[in-house]
Amino acid sequence: PLLEKAWAEESGLGWIGKNSTLINKKYGSWLLLGFIILDLKLQADIPSKPLCGQCEKCINKCPTSAISEPFVIKSDLCIAYHTIENRNIEMPENIKKNLNGWIAGCDICQDICPWNESVPFNESVEVKPRKWMMDLDSKALSWDEEQWTDNLKGTTLKRIKPWMWKRNIQAVMKN
Repeated sequence: PLLEKAWAEESGLGWIGKNSTLINKKYGSWLLLGFIILDLKLQADIPSKPLCGQCEKCINKCPTSAISEPFVIKSDLCIAYHTIENRNIEMPENIKKNLNGWIAGCDICQDICPWNESVPFNESVEVKPRKWMMDLDSKALSWDEEQWTDNLKGTTLKRIKPWMWKRNIQAVMKN
C-alpha cells in the first residue's frame, strides 16, 4: 500500500483537506490518484500548503459526525465506509437513518467544499456514472449474480459485493 494522498501533497498536487481528501486549486477534490514508480532521480516539486483555513463546512455537514475533527474520520460513523467496505449483514441504525439516498459511498463533504464550487463538471465517459447506477431502485434487488457482475464490470464499485448492494438498497428504501 502507498499513501497516495500524502505523496500527492508532498509532490505539490494539492493538500489534504479537513475531510481527508486531496484538494487541488484547479480541480477541487474530484480527483483520481495513481502512481508511477520510477528508479530515476527527479527534481522535487514544492509541497502543497493546506488552504482550508478556518472553513469547517465538511465537518459541520457530515450527517453522522464521522469527521470528528479536522483530518480525523471515524470509519465506524462514515456512510462511505459502511456502504462500500462494511461486510456485516446489517448496517448500524445510525448509519441507516442518515443514508439519505446514498447506496454506494457518500460525497457530502466534497459537495459542500468551497474548493469544488468552481470545478467544471466532467462529462467524460470515463467518470460519468452508468445509467443503471443513476436509475438504481428496488428492481435491482431481483438481479442475479450474473447481472450484477455484468453491470459492475470495469468499475471500481465491483468491490461492493452484490449482497452488499442489496443490503444498501434495502436500507435506503426503509428510511
